[in-house]
Amino acid sequence: TKKIGLIGIIFFFIFPLIFGENRSAIDLATLVMIYIMLGWGLNIVVGLAGLLDLGYVAFYAVGAYSYALLSQNFDLSFWLCLPLAGIFAASFGIILGFPVLRLRGDYLAIVTLGFGEIIRVILINWYDLTGGPDGISSIERPSFFGLALVTNFVTMRLRKLPIGRAWEALREDEIACRSLGINPTNTKLSAFAIGAMFGGFAGAFFATRQGFISPESFTFLESAVILAIVVMGGMGSQIGVVLAAVV
Repeated sequence: TKKIGLIGIIFFFIFPLIFGENRSAIDLATLVMIYIMLGWGLNIVVGLAGLLDLGYVAFYAVGAYSYALLSQNFDLSFWLCLPLAGIFAASFGIILGFPVLRLRGDYLAIVTLGFGEIIRVILINWYDLTGGPDGISSIERPSFFGLALVTNFVTMRLRKLPIGRAWEALREDEIACRSLGINPTNTKLSAFAIGAMFGGFAGAFFATRQGFISPESFTFLESAVILAIVVMGGMGSQIGVVLAAVV
């Protein structure tokens, strides 16, 4: 796994040198990186904590719209908007986490699916803020591939910390978690918040890549694609998510 990761880092550095003049190749690579970040974020919630989230696209949307609105209305730089987009998405992750603390399996999936649709409907109808179906255009377009590597590093470190082991224990058996003194409430909320934060970062990069966002970009199909990346790559597998995102 370390060798594969090293190869990936080397490829990340040489890719712009090889394809720097090929706009379509850079654009496709950016899209792949966005889906890798989304896959790693959802992997925390589904792959590690075992919480089936079908509304992950909501955090993706929150990150994209947060970045676009902050950038345009307050004239903030990319590096100021990016962490704020992650924080806003993490806040929504906590908001989602509270109502679903006692739910599992299909019931959890249905509620998260509904949450994703609620966010999309709000984006369509809150015209004064989001532009409604017309969306937001003329978004600044900086890019930085390295954040995907940061996402991977943070996730790998978290897996080795007590919180990461608590996520995996929660996935296996919640009752056993309680008997070991692990607080399932805090464990679930942390998984939703951190996973949502990475989704928010990916949303910010999506907004910069497109230069235009609208509610049509954040439908249930996007959640299904991200979940498919996690499942196809192997639940909890970092490298697997990368390969599945490329496919």
